Amino acid sequence: MDVGKPYKATPKAKLPPIEALLKTMLEEKLVDKVLGAKVDKDVTQVKPEAIDKAENVKDMNMPAYVAFNFSKMDSASKFLHKSMGGALNSKVGMFARPCDMRALVELHKRRQVNLDNLITIGIEEYGQVEQKSLKKYFTDKKIDPTKISSVRITSPEKVEMVIDGKSQVFPFDATLQICRNCSNCRNKLVRNADIKASFLSGDVILTPVTKKGLDAMEKAGKLLDYAESSFDGEALLKEMEAKGKAKQLQEIAEFRKKTPEQKMAALGSCTACGICIRACPVCFCVDCILMAKRKAKKIDQYTFQLSRIAHIADTCVQCGKCDSNCPKALPLNIYFNDIAMQLEEKYGYVSGRSIDDVPPRANVTDMRARYKRH
Repeated sequence: MDVGKPYKATPKAKLPPIEALLKTMLEEKLVDKVLGAKVDKDVTQVKPEAIDKAENVKDMNMPAYVAFNFSKMDSASKFLHKSMGGALNSKVGMFARPCDMRALVELHKRRQVNLDNLITIGIEEYGQVEQKSLKKYFTDKKIDPTKISSVRITSPEKVEMVIDGKSQVFPFDATLQICRNCSNCRNKLVRNADIKASFLSGDVILTPVTKKGLDAMEKAGKLLDYAESSFDGEALLKEMEAKGKAKQLQEIAEFRKKTPEQKMAALGSCTACGICIRACPVCFCVDCILMAKRKAKKIDQYTFQLSRIAHIADTCVQCGKCDSNCPKALPLNIYFNDIAMQLEEKYGYVSGRSIDDVPPRANVTDMRARYKRH
């Protein structure tokens, strides 16, 4: 087995590949605990959990996590930071979507997370199903979500669900769809992970990226069979990135045509509830001044949102959690996507792309040079 080579992973028993890797990490004492996923009421509601005993690693229905992500405001990166101590004083094994991997990089730069104490499994995926319209879709199709035992997005056009033991394929449409932020994503490649796990084909393809990842995969050989694979997930993801960037550019072009008054008006229904802050994986202030001012009724909705946008402008990893959880359906994605595009165009900076890239507002040398020019 070699770093950089993809391998089809087949379970020797019942434990699926990701779960087998996590269990091995605990058994071999490579980590102190691992990130788990547990299905709540049905497969559309997956919640994170911390596991510190190998025997507690069970089949977590990873395809459900891949299809729906953690429910509501939860995310892998947020849970690691808030509930697992950011791996600052312990070693953690975890899986993460590409946007979560980018969030971990940004948190590492700000000393909120220690990547050196992590063994990360980066998930290659098509995107997550939009949750807001899912309940209506199930109602219209007379589908009881508690009867769904498994789900898998098989392409950007369709999803397969096993309902009452019967496999059914559903094409994406206006109601059942991959969420906008995923379909518009221009950063779908997994970066900075120790192992890449592709869920893009019918098989789980594992690729060791670092020595840590290779070690974990080799030790998991007691639970998994490996066969070299020719599947090229990156080529497919790059194609999806190109389509996503084209969609995002079109959306941004339309946004830039709006007047400042129109852009401000779109934020007018904000109630400053703070859900966007609680959902954001890179918001880490212990005492949030925005929420304090909101509680004291010393801030209006426009100042609240504009302050938040400015606060994490070069930290946002475009995960879309703020947008998808907003009860007032504010178009927050477009504000952050526009800023991210401008940061890349002007400074060549992409949040979460590299541990070595310095955020523009933290690069003192560049800031001094800009001041001299002006």
